Amino acid sequence: MNLSSKLTLGALAGGVLLVVAVLPAEYGVDPTGLGAKLGLTNMSEPPLIIAQFEGDLSFNIGEYDPTAELINESVQGLINLEDTPFHNEIIDIEIEDYGEVEYKFIMPADTTFVYSWEVLDAVDDGVYYDFHGHPSSDDAVNFPDGFEMAYAKGEGLTQSGSFTTPFAGYHGFYFMNIEEGPITVRLNIAGYWDVSKEMYRAINGEVVTNEEF
Repeated sequence: MNLSSKLTLGALAGGVLLVVAVLPAEYGVDPTGLGAKLGLTNMSEPPLIIAQFEGDLSFNIGEYDPTAELINESVQGLINLEDTPFHNEIIDIEIEDYGEVEYKFIMPADTTFVYSWEVLDAVDDGVYYDFHGHPSSDDAVNFPDGFEMAYAKGEGLTQSGSFTTPFAGYHGFYFMNIEEGPITVRLNIAGYWDVSKEMYRAINGEVVTNEEF
């Protein structure tokens, strides 16, 4: 191969390299489409700029003191510390035909649970529900006679939510079966309470269980 042929071949190879590699990688120009297939066009994209926070972060708890024997601080309202781990229970509440059940959780003030309940194998409208609370017997004198606070009520097959007690006492659910035949309401609940129990049950208007608050 003579010198002229070698120069021509070199120029041709350089041109191919320019079109296939340099233009896609440096300028994002990809006339052949090979640059995209080879991942070269991504190299021409401008670098991602992440916005920087320019303000001052403020904390409402004091600085860490490594010389202190004990540090135990929290901000009430943002975090409520408890003495025990939270409960986590699945409770099946069986309700007879024409039946009513009230299931309550005895809780201090400012404690929380999250919950979901559903009517299993429902074929109709499910239940009438009334989510409400009563003060404890010891605290009842601080409230109007017969005081009760309603949180939610309606008819349906399921409900989910979170709840924080506005006062110490009995908080929970009243269910009335509006299906045809017996049903089961499954309550999945996690949070803080002292005791949970069935407080009231009636069948066709006849009271079976009725515990004092």
